[in-house]
Amino acid sequence: MVAVASPRGRGGVGCVRISGERAAEIALSVFELPPGGRAPRAGQRPRFGRFLARDGKPLDHGYLVIFAAEASFTGEASAELWPHGSPAVLSELVEGAVANGAVPAGPGEFTYRALRNGRLDLARSEAVRDLVAARTLYQARVAFAQAEGVVSRRLKPLVEALAEWIARTEAAVEFVDEAETHLPQGRLRVAIGEARASCDELLAGFRTGRVVRDGATLAVVGLPNAGKSSLFNTLLARDRAIVTEHAGTTRDTLEDDLDLDGIPVRLIDTAGLRETEHPVESEGVRRARLAREEADLVLLVLDGSRAPADEEREALARVALAPEAGRTVVVVNKCDLPQEADLPGDLLRVSALTGQGTDALRAALRDRLLGADTLEDPVITDVRHARALAQAGEALDRARVAIGDGLSEELVLEDLKQAMRHLGEITGEFTNEDLYDRIFSTFCIGK
Repeated sequence: MVAVASPRGRGGVGCVRISGERAAEIALSVFELPPGGRAPRAGQRPRFGRFLARDGKPLDHGYLVIFAAEASFTGEASAELWPHGSPAVLSELVEGAVANGAVPAGPGEFTYRALRNGRLDLARSEAVRDLVAARTLYQARVAFAQAEGVVSRRLKPLVEALAEWIARTEAAVEFVDEAETHLPQGRLRVAIGEARASCDELLAGFRTGRVVRDGATLAVVGLPNAGKSSLFNTLLARDRAIVTEHAGTTRDTLEDDLDLDGIPVRLIDTAGLRETEHPVESEGVRRARLAREEADLVLLVLDGSRAPADEEREALARVALAPEAGRTVVVVNKCDLPQEADLPGDLLRVSALTGQGTDALRAALRDRLLGADTLEDPVITDVRHARALAQAGEALDRARVAIGDGLSEELVLEDLKQAMRHLGEITGEFTNEDLYDRIFSTFCIGK
């Protein structure tokens, strides 16, 4: 199996990875050692030489390294070619490897082999994908912790406790006449409650985890000339949006990526919200309203240098009520100018011109997205993991109800096994091939 394992585009160094029993042999078919050079073996330092095109002519120079199965990412014999990062060179080396017996890797196939060979479990495999896709340092840190097995470690006590009680319940069902297999009175119900609490504890951080993994959208809205585009530029720390003193300069939504102290945010600048007969500006206002409705969070910008308009007072009244209060942050801009607005004193004050108050605004936006009480890095960030935990919890609830209703231990046992199957789906212990196909199709080719 062969694929380019470095990013698309040009670079100083590229990487072609080959994995499988004949990896070293195929790698040497496109690599020429210097005169007198000895072919590398697994575990030895990288060897410098020349890479060959399919016609046998020299193409580039660089390094070849061979990995033993127990030391490779995939858990099988592997080799890596390190030429310069020319797309043409990398493509030719892949074609040369294919001509000598390799097959092109599909999305996620290297990681899939690592899973099959016991190098990773499914949760760690998915974390590798998230680590490759990380857009912020904080995202990378959380994904790396998961790739190191934090999800599996947090699940382990729950899985072991559940396995013990499944075994005890099964023994009680199978050997009903044996006194020593009888379950202690009320103890199974307590154990199920403890397992349910563990599921809830892991799920409690999922809201934060989803935002960390997937990011959020933030729409900047307000009346014309409130300073939305200026604040948009200030948050991005560059002049991305056109800013003039003329109302209606922004006539379409403008989007860019913002690293909000580790949280990836899609920041959307919108047209000023006002009634207009101009067809282009009217379409911009329509898109602004749509962005406000669809965004995870809304930043309502008010102009503190003038008296608030009726529309702004109405907007303030709306955001004071649920559900708008939970997804709207109100900021008063132009605090560097004389303040004419009669607005509540507890609102955030900023100046997009001088940058005053923007650190407090960034902190407020992050707290609203994550919750101000977030102290630990999230463990559960994947929707699939959260759904499996929720389904396990529901199965445990059914088991607890069955005990309360005096139903047979066989029915309780089936619910406990169902809960265990759902937990096993997270690490891949009970995952079917179709689910594997869906998950690994989201990986990049070289991973």
